[in-house]
Formats: sequence, structure tokens, C-alpha cells
Amino acid sequence: MSTLSNNQRGIIAICACMASYTVNDVLVKQILRDYPIGEVIFVRGVMCMLLIGAVAVAMGYATMLRSAMSRLLAARSACDGLSTVGFIAALAHMPLANLAAVLQIAPLMITALSVAFYREVVGWRRWTAIGIGFCGALLVIKPIPSQFNIWAIVGAASALFAALRELQTRRIGHGFPAIVVAFWASVAITICGAFFVAAEEWRMFAPGDLFQLFVAAVFVGIAIYLLAVGFRDVDLSVVAPFRYAYLITSGIGGYIVFRELPDGLTVAGAILIVGSGIYILHREAVRKRMLAAKPAPAE
Repeated sequence: MSTLSNNQRGIIAICACMASYTVNDVLVKQILRDYPIGEVIFVRGVMCMLLIGAVAVAMGYATMLRSAMSRLLAARSACDGLSTVGFIAALAHMPLANLAAVLQIAPLMITALSVAFYREVVGWRRWTAIGIGFCGALLVIKPIPSQFNIWAIVGAASALFAALRELQTRRIGHGFPAIVVAFWASVAITICGAFFVAAEEWRMFAPGDLFQLFVAAVFVGIAIYLLAVGFRDVDLSVVAPFRYAYLITSGIGGYIVFRELPDGLTVAGAILIVGSGIYILHREAVRKRMLAAKPAPAE
């Protein structure tokens, strides 16, 4: 079982990760007004790959960068790439706060998928909370003809791949340094962007826009590293709900930069999603106390 210190480390890393992602998201959303989605993903991915690779080499992991690839790491990297493509595609067509609310179903997905991946025991109370959380997601997505936004479904698909990615991160354990995991994630994201570039018309970046994308690459590189650290060797049901910090940071960023405010249904849906996540966290704590209180078997 993961220790408390591991969970504390994971919580701090995930909160910092969400703040770093928000800075990246705001910068990228501005860039997406003038440049194709695939080109933005690809160019930012190349920058991020070079930055993380340089840091990894400086840390003495040059050999491991070449030899670390395994099926498990490849699966995690692929999930990261697909999640990023879905997210940036949705980001170009949705308010940041709305997309952030949709993405918060990822912790609920993690709890549900943990049953299949790790045989974790999830009781009826947590299953009920998961169901309520998904109802909240429906309020954000608004699956009615007059208000339906297909890009919200794309955002939900991004959340699913993010949940799968984080489950793979847990399985990796300490086999690879977090910086190596982050490097291969950036490689996968770059490859996914390259596929889109093939179907788009390339536009040359203005120097100012290229610098802005470089700053975004720095922050997303930090976020990818923190994500690899945050979900490694921790109790997912404890750490995952702290992704909700993204709702706060993205809401602030979306309002300050784009003057975006979520509508009533989005706020209500976000409350249900966050409330469900907090309740799941509470039930996990109760379960641990009950297990700890059981007397040890007599020898």
C-alpha cells in the first residue's frame, strides 16, 4: 500500500501540474485563433521534446532515453498523445472553463477503471457518486439539439485517455525516472500532431507567436513531468480528485484572458462532478480507517 508521504507528494505535484497546464492552455488557445490545430500540437511537441530531452541528458539519463521504451511505456505515451489531441481540438472550439469541467470526469473514470485494472474494491456508495458525477458531466455537455456541442464529446474522450494514461503511470512504478516518462510522452504528442499536419495547410509562425508557443512548451513540459511524478506509486482514489484544482485555475485564466464565464448548467454540472469526487475521497478514507481498525489474525 502506498505511504502517506507518497500521497502527499502526489497531491502537491498534481496541484502544481494543473496550474502549469492552465498557463499552457491560455497561451495555446490564443495561438489557435490563427494557426491549425495539428501544426500547433506538432511545433509545441517538438519544442517540448527537445526541452525535456535536454534536461534528461543533463540529469544523466541519455542512455535510458534510448533503451527505456517498453509496451507499458508505449501504451502510456500513446494515451497521452491521444488525450492531448482531443484536448487541443476541443480547446479551439470551447470556453476554457467548460472544457475544464468536462475533463474533471477523469478522476471518476480512474476510480471506475481501477476495478478492472487493479481489482480495487468500490462499494455501492462510490458507484453512486460516480453515477452522479457523470450526470454532472451531461449538464456540461448539454446533449440536446439546441445546445449540443460535439467538441464537448471530444473533451470527454480526452478525459478517458487521460484516465487510461494515469492508470498506466501507476503500473510503471519506479521502473523509469519521471523525466524519461515525460520525454516519451512528448514524443507521442509530437507524432500525433504530425498526422494532423499532413492534412492541414502549413502556416509560418510570426516570431512573437513562436515565442509564445515556446513559453507554452516550457509550461506543458513542466506539467507532463509533474503528472508523471504525481500519479506514480500513489493511491489513485486519493490523489486523482486533486485534479479539480484545474477548475479553479482554468476558470481564473479563462476569465482574465478571454472574459469567459461558464453558464448555469456548466456550474451546476461542475458542482456535481466535484462533489462526487470529494465524496469518493471521503469514502476511501473511511475504508482505510476500517481496514486499519481490524485486529490482526492470531498466530
